[in-house]
Amino acid sequence: MAFKQALEEIVTKKMVDDYCQKYTGDYIELLRDFEIKKRKCGIRNDSNPMITLKVPVTFVEECEKKLGKDLTTLTNQSRFNNSFFWKSDKVRIHLSTFENFFKPACEAIIEHVGKLFKSAKVKGVKNILMVGGFSESPLLQDAIRKAFKDCQVIVPQDAGLAVLRGAVVFGYNPKAIESRIARYTYGVGTSVEFDPNKHMGSKKKVINGKEYCTNIFSRHVQRGSELLTDVAQSERSYSPLSQHQKQVEIKIYTSEKDDPLYIENCGNIGKFSVDLPEGDKEDRSVSVKMIFGKTELTAEATVVKTGKITPGVFELPEDDKVN
Repeated sequence: MAFKQALEEIVTKKMVDDYCQKYTGDYIELLRDFEIKKRKCGIRNDSNPMITLKVPVTFVEECEKKLGKDLTTLTNQSRFNNSFFWKSDKVRIHLSTFENFFKPACEAIIEHVGKLFKSAKVKGVKNILMVGGFSESPLLQDAIRKAFKDCQVIVPQDAGLAVLRGAVVFGYNPKAIESRIARYTYGVGTSVEFDPNKHMGSKKKVINGKEYCTNIFSRHVQRGSELLTDVAQSERSYSPLSQHQKQVEIKIYTSEKDDPLYIENCGNIGKFSVDLPEGDKEDRSVSVKMIFGKTELTAEATVVKTGKITPGVFELPEDDKVN
């Protein structure tokens, strides 16, 4: 957050971090007031080109105590000497400086929406519906309209309450959300026959006289795919590498890449073990499928020979949940 970075430049990052730990409630109040005021960005008022934020008294006192200088003196020693003006429990920030805090966020949103429009899935879409607290900011609305001139930009009344209302609707009727788009690629860590033209030599492992490549990412769901709630996704089969194995361990991974080759740099959200029957390798294969719920991922492993199902339940990443 650019505003937080500005504070860190004035009073040092350590001071801000220490204050956050010691006075968490007051720190949250400071940021909350900032969040409220950011919705007024873009509303020009030549008679009052300043934004006023309420500053907790504890922040003023803690800065003077730890740094030995008042906030005005500290600000005058920074590049914000003509932009920040402190008085008692308030700080007045020049409107142009305040709006500059949001340029990186606006640019990132525009870049993201631009990428979405390049997808074949949204071909022909000419409407942009803006929801969430920041959507109420005329600054962001203006930036979106300028960036996507061919689209109609719709900002509903009380756009900031959209998430809250959605949560209430979902609470009353969980089936209201039938599907969502996966933010991550999901898969299972496995081993495959080693291919010198494709695999790194460092990952080669010889088992029972046969060469395998370990730490392979076996994709089940690609990010950007539609996930139907409580409906099984693609199913894949895995076999033990050794005839003497009594169990196979299923490890579930996530990745921000579409189709990673290896599990390195992927997130591991859990694992579970599946008991294997005795017999030949071909008779001991395990079929794995993934079922996405509202906040959990259930991986079901079925032993092909016996039909026995072993479930594994894992917490989904926060930004892939339906909340």
